[in-house]
Formats: sequence, structure tokens, C-alpha cells
Amino acid sequence: MEDFKAIEFHHTRDFGKKINITFEFIKQNFKPLLKSIMLIAGPAVLIGSVMIGIFFSDFMALSMGKQNNSEALQYFTSYKFWSEIGLMYMFLILSYVITLATINSYIAIYIRKQSNQIEVHEVWESVRVTIWKYVGSLLLMIISAILIVFVGVIVGIVVQKISGVALALLIIVMVIGFIYLAIGVSLVFFVQVIEQTGFFAAAARSLQLVRGKWWSTFGISFVLSLIGGAISYIFIIPYYVFLFVTMFHNTSAGNPFEASPSLKTASYIFFTLYYLAQIILQTLPNIGLSFQYFNLVELKESKGLLRDIENFGQTPKPDQPSETF
Repeated sequence: MEDFKAIEFHHTRDFGKKINITFEFIKQNFKPLLKSIMLIAGPAVLIGSVMIGIFFSDFMALSMGKQNNSEALQYFTSYKFWSEIGLMYMFLILSYVITLATINSYIAIYIRKQSNQIEVHEVWESVRVTIWKYVGSLLLMIISAILIVFVGVIVGIVVQKISGVALALLIIVMVIGFIYLAIGVSLVFFVQVIEQTGFFAAAARSLQLVRGKWWSTFGISFVLSLIGGAISYIFIIPYYVFLFVTMFHNTSAGNPFEASPSLKTASYIFFTLYYLAQIILQTLPNIGLSFQYFNLVELKESKGLLRDIENFGQTPKPDQPSETF
């Protein structure tokens, strides 16, 4: 059996090494991490996947059917449509938060234990406390974003009366500022688990760490999200193949194309699998950002180096947990 060697998080790494170590961590922890995600976040993820499958199945059936404009308008203003939208987004957010809490809690336990022998109940003990912090943080982020947009709209109305060019510049500045802040606070959730802080302290800490390293933080998140998104598309490609074959068959036979029961079932199944894969693959950017967090801490504070100097010449106790921050 191959000897286990724990990955050192308290370490500075360049961009390529952060990408490589992310995949190394997933390879080393694939089974226990996936098991934790499936058992803890699985129910919410599955319900969210089913809800998005139902929504897109109904939507595709409507868009490809023979409904006229009045029937389409009736559907989009119906209680069924808006209840599906509400339930879908509720479970999408819930599944995202639980999955994120599971991933970050697993990493924190891994760092503390220096082992991948991690049981689901250990992760759950952390998740059941962390999830409420995450829900509160996400709500505060959403409220902050709404307030920023609201203020921007008010300012935009005033600026529009002065100059159209000034309005265009304001929109560009707001978009750039919004993206900058989004990346600036991208470490908030991980900081909350590792440093056990509230939202505002975690947001300030994230902005302080990312300052001067915005592009590298953006890069690690963008590249790993792109890889995860590309992999998840494997699960939706068969649907488009099935759709193309169905359309080609109907066209060749001279029949008008419409959403058949088999196409509706296919859209339901493949969109469900697609979202399920997306949620699981969000482990990639989240793990990458955890390595970025420690990379920035080491660059700016050298905590890992100071810890090694303090422990130099000492023999650690086998059952003594290591520090995580």
C-alpha cells in the first residue's frame, strides 16, 4: 500500500503549482470527499437537480411546441411557472451552500488531522455549524449587491440627464468595480471556516489578502471554473445530439418539429445530470481558492515559516493536531 503524505497547505506556490496541487488534492481525497458531498449535500443537490430538470423540460417543450403567443404568455404568468422558478432557485442556493460548507469543512479537517482518513460524521459536525454562517453571508452578499445596483441605477438616472457618454462610463466603472469586489471577497467562505470569523471580518480579511494579488486570485478561480464547466458539458452534449437527430428525422420525413414525450424525458434527464455534475465539479475552484488563501497568507505573513521555525528541533506528538491558521 502506498504511503500517505499529507499535502502542505502553508506554502507559497506559483500559478501552475496551485493548479497541479488542486488536482493532486482531489486525487488523494477523491473517495472520502465525494462520499462527504454525496451524503451531506446529496439530498439538496439531488432535489435541486430534479427541479432544474423539470423546469428546462417544461421550457423546452413549450418553446418547441405549437403554442401560440397567448398560450406562451399564459404559461410565463402562471403560478406553476413562478413556483417552479422559486423552488428551483431555493434548492440551487441551498445545494450550493451545503456543498461549499462540506468542501471547506473537509479541507479544514484534513489540515488539522494531516490525513485523508476523514469520516462523514466529522465533516457533518463542522457543516451543521458552518452552514448558518454561510447562509447569512450569502444573504448579506445578495443584499449588498442589490443595494449597489439600486444606488447605481439612481446615479445613472441623474447622470443620463447630463450626458449619455458619462452614463456609459458609469456603467463600465460599475461593472469593473463589481467584478473587482466579487473576486476581492472570493475567500470569505474559506476564511470563515479557517479563522472562525463573522462575515464582515472575513470580508475585510479577504480583501486585505487579495489586495495586490487580484489577478492571480481571479486566474485560479476562472481557470478551474472553466475546466469544471467544460467537464460538466459532457453530460449535456448527448441531449443536443438527441435533439439534432430528432429534428433531422422529422425534417427528412416532412413532419413539423414538435416536442415529443421522449424529447421531454431526455431534456429532464440530461439537464438533471448536467446540474448534478456542475455542483460536484465546483470542488475544483473552491479547493483552488483554499490553496490561494494559504499562498497569500504565506506571502504576506509567513505564518507557516514562523511555525516551522518555532517547531524546529521539536518532535511533534503523533496525536497532536496541527494548526490551521
